[in-house]
Amino acid sequence: MRTLGQIIEDARSGERPDYDELRLAVCVMDILMTFDRQAIWKLAEGEHKGKKPILVWSSLWQRDENFTRVKGAMAKDPKSYLGPNQDPDSPAVQERRRMSIAIMDGVVRRAQEKKQ
Repeated sequence: MRTLGQIIEDARSGERPDYDELRLAVCVMDILMTFDRQAIWKLAEGEHKGKKPILVWSSLWQRDENFTRVKGAMAKDPKSYLGPNQDPDSPAVQERRRMSIAIMDGVVRRAQEKKQ
């Protein structure tokens, strides 16, 4: 399988990567966005609480972590980057997702009932 970087480059160049390559690439990009979102929230929390800019509270540290994370992801094929615990083709992963969604639906429903 091709690397995430190759798949993205082909898509941006007007090529038509394989459906499964794109599907797995979207899953990887979702994970990378989650890491970025967590980093931004951590920086905002640090700024709000007046934390000293060290490690996770440092924009320089977060920048370097992002660079390393994206560089690593771009050099791997999406299936190996996802690994067995995040492989959307795994029945165990899908069962875990169904359970997580059901739990979150219950939490949201209870929160809405409390508001009424």
